[in-house]
Amino acid sequence: MRFIRSAFTFPVLVVLCASQAAFPQQTAAQRIPHQLQKGIAAGMQRGVDYLLANQKEDGSWENHVGITALAATAINQMPGDNPQKQGPAVKKALEYIIGHAKPDGGIYGESVQNYSTAVSVMALVASGNPEYKTLIENAQKYMVGIQITGDPNDKTFGGIGYSSKSRPDLPNLTYALEALKTSGLSEDNPVWKRAVQFVQRTQNRTESNDQEYSLNDGGFTYMPGMGWQTAEPRSYGSMTYAGILSYSYADIKKGDPRVEAAMDWIRKNYTLEQNPNIGQKAVYYYYMVFAKALKAYGEPFITDGKGRRHNWREELCAKLLELQYPDGYWVNTDPAEWQDNKVLVTAFTLIALENALQ
Repeated sequence: MRFIRSAFTFPVLVVLCASQAAFPQQTAAQRIPHQLQKGIAAGMQRGVDYLLANQKEDGSWENHVGITALAATAINQMPGDNPQKQGPAVKKALEYIIGHAKPDGGIYGESVQNYSTAVSVMALVASGNPEYKTLIENAQKYMVGIQITGDPNDKTFGGIGYSSKSRPDLPNLTYALEALKTSGLSEDNPVWKRAVQFVQRTQNRTESNDQEYSLNDGGFTYMPGMGWQTAEPRSYGSMTYAGILSYSYADIKKGDPRVEAAMDWIRKNYTLEQNPNIGQKAVYYYYMVFAKALKAYGEPFITDGKGRRHNWREELCAKLLELQYPDGYWVNTDPAEWQDNKVLVTAFTLIALENALQ
């Protein structure tokens, strides 16, 4: 398959205004070059068009609640006054999503209950429709209810997995915390403090991780004491960005030693060529949490371990445009974690771009 190597050959007549509207608050130092802005706007529109062309009659994408929610969110968060936002396709997708609301408050199909519920909440919030208030509140209760409680000395305490019966992991917790944060769960809710306990135990930082397995490089692992498909707690890219993001939802931000230790790991391992330490596996999830975490951290530039200064927004956008296929979609060459699914990966990529533009 042939990748698109130039972002600037796309037709851009209908997207110039959108590209300009996406950057209203950036300083001169942060600003993405105008020609790249045009490429971003055109590339994102092609991605949205791909999603819309592949939506099913019932309003879903891939007959999956979670994938449908991510696609709907990606469309609704497009910058500018895109007419496809809040359009009939998105409304039909939201109808599909709410049709899967369960008596326990979750919103899911036959599997990955927490994941589907969390991204469904994000889609409902992004719609801005006040009619979804009760659905969102019920979903909040569901996610809080499946958090691991009990013995605080248990290394899984505070975590959330795919369901109430699943072992917890950092990606599931991050999705849940984002959904709870964006939907306005009270900062006084004990879910946040419990979550921090779990997040600390996925970070390789002995000053804050009270478990014997902890390494001390500042990065994050998949779950306490376990890395990517290994019993060794090796830090890797997507989990380190997810860790920073999880801390941010719990109001632990720039300047906190736990966050700064993670940023030190990121500076030493800064790259857009792979998901550091696991290669191409889950690399598009990596791009999404990369954008969200660095936006939350609040620095427009990252200086890597060799002293090179990176405008991460500009570099991420250029890389993602380079990886887009002619038909408008993105897909991973490594199928792990469903990343051979064009709709899922395209939604991840659009959300990454949208966060880079904010």
